[in-house]
Amino acid sequence: MFKKLLSGRFVEWLMAFFVAVVGFIATLWLIVLVYLPYYTRHGKEVEVPYVVGMKSDEAIRIIKENRLRYVLLGKGNYVIKTVPEPGTVVKIGRKVKLTLGTQSDLR
Repeated sequence: MFKKLLSGRFVEWLMAFFVAVVGFIATLWLIVLVYLPYYTRHGKEVEVPYVVGMKSDEAIRIIKENRLRYVLLGKGNYVIKTVPEPGTVVKIGRKVKLTLGTQSDLR
């Protein structure tokens, strides 16, 4: 009975299965160690600058200097709110929503 189990075809199948499992584990390991840190920008973070009360063009310049992207919401010349809030640590390239309003909206 054991002779049949250890026949050539079974051993070949077992070796092929073993190679496939090892290859699959190695592929997963490479994804976790190489690709994921690159994709999630691990360790590349910046603090959202405080731009509330500034004119929109100056705020945009500061946002760009910090390697962040921006979206303008509302109408006006002054930034009255940011999302995420100033001081929040975010990944480089994150979008910051700048809500615009008039100078009287700042009070």
